Formats: sequence, C-alpha cells, structure tokens
Amino acid sequence: MTVIRPLKWLSLKALPPKRLIAPTGALALAGVVGLLLWQEGRGADGTPPWEVLENIVITLMGEYPDKPKSLVGRVLQLLLLISGAFIFGAISGKISSMFVTRALRSETSVSVFQDHIIICNWNDKAAGIVDQLLEGNKDSPIDIVVVATSAVADFEADTRFKGVPSRYPNPKVFPNRVHFVQDDPTHHATLERLCAPHAKAVILLADEATEAPDEKNALIALAIKHLERLPGQQTDIHVIAELVNLSRRRHLQEAGVDEVVSARDYSAGIMAQSAMFKNMSVVYQQLLTYSDDSNEFYFIDPGRYPSQLEGKTFAELSQWVSAYSATQTDNPLLLIGVRRGSGEILLNPKPQSFERLAVDDALVVMAFRKVDCID
Repeated sequence: MTVIRPLKWLSLKALPPKRLIAPTGALALAGVVGLLLWQEGRGADGTPPWEVLENIVITLMGEYPDKPKSLVGRVLQLLLLISGAFIFGAISGKISSMFVTRALRSETSVSVFQDHIIICNWNDKAAGIVDQLLEGNKDSPIDIVVVATSAVADFEADTRFKGVPSRYPNPKVFPNRVHFVQDDPTHHATLERLCAPHAKAVILLADEATEAPDEKNALIALAIKHLERLPGQQTDIHVIAELVNLSRRRHLQEAGVDEVVSARDYSAGIMAQSAMFKNMSVVYQQLLTYSDDSNEFYFIDPGRYPSQLEGKTFAELSQWVSAYSATQTDNPLLLIGVRRGSGEILLNPKPQSFERLAVDDALVVMAFRKVDCID
C-alpha cells in the first residue's frame, strides 16, 4: 500500500520559527505597499501609481516624502518608515556580522608551528633580532613568530621587511618564514594558539609603550610556565627576557625566565674592555653578528660528537678539535669551552675547574657557520 505523505515545504509547522520571520515580514511589507497603492490611487484625483511607489521607496530609505492624502495612507506610510529602519538595520547587521566572522576566522587560522621561535612585543631591537635569526638559520630555515599588542609601523620602512604593510592581518605570513600576529602575548590563549609549548625558544622584548615593561614580561613568562604544566605539553620552554630595570631581574627569574639579558650589563663591560684594549668592541660585534665572514659561538650537544671524546681533558679535547678542524677548510672550528649538564658554562677552563668531559656535557665552539655535529 502506498502512503502519500504531505510535502514538508507546504507545512508551516515544519519550518523553524526563525525561518518564518523573513517570509512573514516580506508578506507583511508587500501587503502594506499594495494597500497604500490602492488607498492613494483610488478616486478621480488619486495619486498616480508611480508617484506612490516613489514615495514608498523614499520612505523605506528613512526619509519622509509628501504626506498621503488620506489618514489611512499616512498610517501606512508611518508603518513603512518604521519597517525601513528595521530592514536596513538588519541588512547592516548582517554585513557587519559577515566581516566580523571573516576577521575571527583569519585570527584563528594560525599555522601549526614546531621548533619555531616566538618574539613577544616589539621595539627598536626587534628588527635586528629577526634579521639575525634569519641569517643564522639560512641553511635550515625556521619559523619566527612575532606577536605584539599593537600594529608595528616601522615594518614598511625597514628594508629587511620590504613591502610589509603597517597594519597587517592576523596573522600574515611572508616568504622569509616570519609571521606577524597582532594579539596580546600576556594571554594564555594567545601563546597556546601560537604553539608556544612546541617552540624552540620564546624571546620577551621590552614593550617600551608600557610603563612597566619588566612586569609585563613577567606576566608573559608566568603564562608560558603555566603551559608547561598542561597535560601532553613540552615540560621546558626556553624563555629569554630583556631587562630594563636592573632591580627587576629577580622578578623575571622567579616568573620562570631562563635567561635575563640586560643591554646595560653588556655595554658597560664592552666599553670598559675597549678602553683597555683598542678595537675590542669590534671583536664582540663580530661574535654577535651572523654573517658568512664572521665567527659565532655554537653548542654541539651530547650525542652529536664522537663518544670517544667522553672522559677527555680540555687539553685533549682542544687537540682533537684542532685536528678535526684541519679537515674542515670551509668551516674551521675552534673549541672555546664546555657547557656542563647542569647548564654551567666554562670558557677555556682551568684543569681544577674541569677535569674530564662527562656524558651530558656539550662543546662550545666558534665557527663561521652553524655546526650541528662533528664526527
């Protein structure tokens, strides 16, 4: 037996209440327009239909045209005026909603990063840091994510970021693998969205636009350390912070910053040594600048050098590295020191300070290009 079912589109009960609003409103509007046309156009001295329609359009646009001749027509025109406000308000709201939705989608469509470097805040040192990171990782490029609360205006003026607009979408990715994101780095959600738990390092620059840049960096560090405690996340996110007020060093360290860098500390030492030894500042400048013609310091971690080096003294290590360097004419190496498993750095150590290389020690070498391993 064939059962004939009523078509769903014929049943008003099948339609959700929200879907009835638009068709009902359209029918009501059409009814008011039709009634106004009939009311004003009837009789020998009635208004021509095209003039009535013109007045209707003007009314819907929010203006008040010539008054209708009849009292009923005036009431209908008033209803059209009110309806027009609702209609254009709904259209404007819909358009605004579309733009907001697109903006939110662009904000949340952040790439999944791994072993990247995050730079929080922006100041006059930031462009140079980004440039050095790009130069130092030419052979194995990494992603660099810059997050700042406000848009950065000096991107366009900087030749290293030629073509970058002063106000950028969130985020915008450039061919050199630098990602600029306008957001608040003190928020846990921002850092989590930028994959901070999977970052190689997080650099906290001093936000010179705030009254307390060190305190802001302490908040960011606390947020990062909170992410370390989340299930399944990285347990040690390396954080480097720029220090402005020397009395706030302990605040940053207690907030979880691994390395606190103060430009005042370094500049004082460099100027003092340059006063005693002419051109000493040039030595530091070369060591701190990545280029094909200058040397930089690198760590060679445990497992990336021959196991036969374990147990050797520093003199024996220097002799072995010197012999190895003779075979690397394109990128010669020089052993500078050792990083102990505890994190202590020993440069050119005395025999009483360093006896033999332990399994978890790393080598500190100087080379023209990045050295991942030696064998």
